[in-house]
Amino acid sequence: MNSIIKKAALAAALATVSLSAQAVETRISVYANVDSTLAFQQEDGTALPDTITLNYHPELTGTGGRVGGLQPWKLSTRIFTNDEDKDIEVSLRTALELVPTLGFPGAKPEPMTVSLDDVELTTASQDFKASDLFDGAIPGVSKPLDLKITQTTPGPLAAGTYNGMVAIVMAQKTGTP
Repeated sequence: MNSIIKKAALAAALATVSLSAQAVETRISVYANVDSTLAFQQEDGTALPDTITLNYHPELTGTGGRVGGLQPWKLSTRIFTNDEDKDIEVSLRTALELVPTLGFPGAKPEPMTVSLDDVELTTASQDFKASDLFDGAIPGVSKPLDLKITQTTPGPLAAGTYNGMVAIVMAQKTGTP
């Protein structure tokens, strides 16, 4: 009888432990933008950052003072392709402008300049010649291209929090030899 009570107590204890055990569920959103012909990535082949923070320097006045403003941002990138004989069309989906968030009186939108390999990007497509991009050093991979984001007119800004979105559009040109 004592044995039966011990077995029943053990079964009850195990049932209690299994009922009180909590499961942990972790969710991760996964995103992929797939183009079977082109990829625009950092020089080492990793993805471009989703966000960047521009550093701000206040204006210094007086002799030898510096003009304040947003400090230029730069990242070395490359274009990866399966056809390095085709030229690449590059444009911005919309012009980049940093817009102040609500609650900052006096803050105004700030136009920004985006350039790739020292070519200012606009909403109009610009051709990057395959012969200039692909030097053959690494098959299917362009030479390093500096991506830069700068304040169009350097100068001080009103206090505030600003944000904007840059969308760079690339496509292989059709009909290129």
